[in-house]
Amino acid sequence: MALAFLIGFYGLIGVYFFIQLLSLIALFITKNRTEVKHDPLPMVSVLLAARNESHTIERCLNALRQLDYPIDKFEVLIGNDDSSDDTQFIAERCIQGLPNFKIYTIDAPLGKALGKANVLAHLAHKAKGHYFFITDCDVAVPKGWIKSLLGSFQSDVGIASGTSLCYGHSPNALLQRIDWLHFMGYIKAFANLGISCTSVGNNMAVRAEAYWQTGGYENIEFSITEDYKLFKEVTQNGWQWRNILSPQSLGLTMPISTLPEFMHQRKRWLMGARELPLIWKIMLLIYGLFIPSLLVMAVYDPLIALYVGLIKFGLQSIFILCLHLKLGRKLNFWPFSLVFYEIYFYASTIGTALFYLLPIASVWKGRTYKINGLK
Repeated sequence: MALAFLIGFYGLIGVYFFIQLLSLIALFITKNRTEVKHDPLPMVSVLLAARNESHTIERCLNALRQLDYPIDKFEVLIGNDDSSDDTQFIAERCIQGLPNFKIYTIDAPLGKALGKANVLAHLAHKAKGHYFFITDCDVAVPKGWIKSLLGSFQSDVGIASGTSLCYGHSPNALLQRIDWLHFMGYIKAFANLGISCTSVGNNMAVRAEAYWQTGGYENIEFSITEDYKLFKEVTQNGWQWRNILSPQSLGLTMPISTLPEFMHQRKRWLMGARELPLIWKIMLLIYGLFIPSLLVMAVYDPLIALYVGLIKFGLQSIFILCLHLKLGRKLNFWPFSLVFYEIYFYASTIGTALFYLLPIASVWKGRTYKINGLK
């Protein structure tokens, strides 16, 4: 019995390494790389949900003002979601004199939509664009953001997303940046393999036609991860998706500054992961069981466990470095950063799993979320 148990742990670790190798190889698949040229350029609506964003919204709006896209071809619609700080005042000051920037007060639910989905549902009805671009107030997008994501919209593509990384020079920001890239890398790798995943809601675009075919957020069942829910509804209607990994589509988000906020963010992600396809649930389970498997292996054969840990670190580091190269970014002091990230990986994985099991709801931006809605 003990032997069979041990063989099972060895098998799980083998599958883990297979996924790592497959993901690394998949990064270099060039499928669906043909860029679409739009002539004339289509009208685009940028939808921005804002709730208590006084510390970040100015940075976000300044980046949107710099977009390399004709001013008469895009609009930015801001939905102030019952903010209790100076979000409204700061946003109005930033967009003064900009006729294509508008701010709306969102103070009522629309259909089934809640939270951010409710704001986006309201803004979509006011939008004039043929494409809806969605980001968050703590994200600064690059000048070429619109053109980069638009380039992936072939005639059968309904939804696309770029890559987002944490911005900053502190050790906390650096570790979260590597962590985001690690996660985003798997989305890109699996997308290259044609395996459905999601579009990340702080850096995505959806064809307006595809959005309205879902009935809009007001007709979509609530999910704590509204981006995945929209991705699922759009692709179920027969539309294709694209995931873009390039400097031109790279959004820079602010890192989480406190441990409680970090834990609640990860709990919210895991709550939303319940809706992921089976293959992703299996992969998350394998990743979650890697650490226990390694500990069991260490009891029986510490030397082999050490080798396994080193191989995992090597494959993971190569994967992350390749992603950085593809984004044209440098990882300062990368050997030390990746060593510290290894410790961070183990600590955050164990901590997130334990926090997820605690019988408490997820709190985000002052709101408490259950699986099926706001508490």
